[in-house]
Amino acid sequence: MRTEWKGYLKFRLVTIPIKMYGAISAKKTVSSHLLHKTCKSRIRHQNFCPTDDRIVGDEEIVRGYEYGMDRVVIVTDEDIEKAKLESTEVMEVLKMVRDDQIKPVYYSGAHYLIPDGSVAAEPYVLFLRAMEAEGRTALARVVLRNREHLFAIKPYNGVMIAYGLHYPEQMIGTDGIEGIEELGNIKVDAAHMKMARDLIKAMSGDFIPEDYVDQYDRALMDIIRTKAEGGEIRAAPRIEGAKVIHLVEALKRSVSEAGPEKARKGMATAGLKRRPGLKRKKEAHA
Repeated sequence: MRTEWKGYLKFRLVTIPIKMYGAISAKKTVSSHLLHKTCKSRIRHQNFCPTDDRIVGDEEIVRGYEYGMDRVVIVTDEDIEKAKLESTEVMEVLKMVRDDQIKPVYYSGAHYLIPDGSVAAEPYVLFLRAMEAEGRTALARVVLRNREHLFAIKPYNGVMIAYGLHYPEQMIGTDGIEGIEELGNIKVDAAHMKMARDLIKAMSGDFIPEDYVDQYDRALMDIIRTKAEGGEIRAAPRIEGAKVIHLVEALKRSVSEAGPEKARKGMATAGLKRRPGLKRKKEAHA
C-alpha cells in the first residue's frame, strides 16, 4: 500500500513518527466515456467563450472569484502562491474530546496512521490504548499539500484512524429549509410511539459491512458483460408490494412482519442476488 504522508504525531512533548495510508479507495465504479455514435471516437470538450463566440486557448484563461453582487475578482497564480501554507511534518494534537462529541456530518474521508519503525511502536500503542480506555478522540491539525487540515483520530481495529473534518464554515445549517419549523409542534400519539419503538427494536441488529453492496454497479456490469458476450438485456416487469397508506395500519403490519433475523437475512441475500428487473437472454450462435 502506498504511503500518502510521513511525519510525526505530536501529543504535547511526545512525538511519534507515523506514516499515513488511505483507508478509503476511490470507488471502483463502472466507468464510461462519451463517444461519437457513428465512429466511436471520444468527444473532446473545448473552452468556449459565448461572448466572443469562439474557442479560447489556455493562455487566454484566468481565474476569477465572485465577490459580492455582480463582481468578479481576477486572481493570478502568483496570488494563489502567496496564500499557500508550507507543508509541515507534524500532525499536532490540539485537544482530546469525547468520542460522541463530533457529529457524523463533520467527517470526510479516512486514513490509517501507522507507527514508522519499531521505536515508534511503543508510544503509538501506549496512546492508542489510553485513548480506548478513556473513550477519547484526538483533534489534530496538519498542513498537507499547502492547506491546513483538521483530523479526528480514533482507535479502530487495533490502529489509529484519522478522519478528515469539515470546518464549521463549510457546514450548511437547516435554516431556510421549508417545513422544519413545524416539526417541533407535531404531537405524537403514545400508542403510535410504542409501535414505532417496537418496530425499531424488531429491526435492530449489528452493522455487518459485507451485507451491503452497490447493486447499481452490479446490475450495470451484468448488462455490459451480457452485451459483450452477444446477449440481449430485457427488463422484467417490476413487482410492487401492496401499498399501505394509513400510518397505524402500516405500523401494525410492519411490527408483525419484522424480526431481527428476518431483516438480517433479507439484507444479506439482497447483496448476493442479481438485481430484480433484469433478465439475460443469450443469443443463439450458428
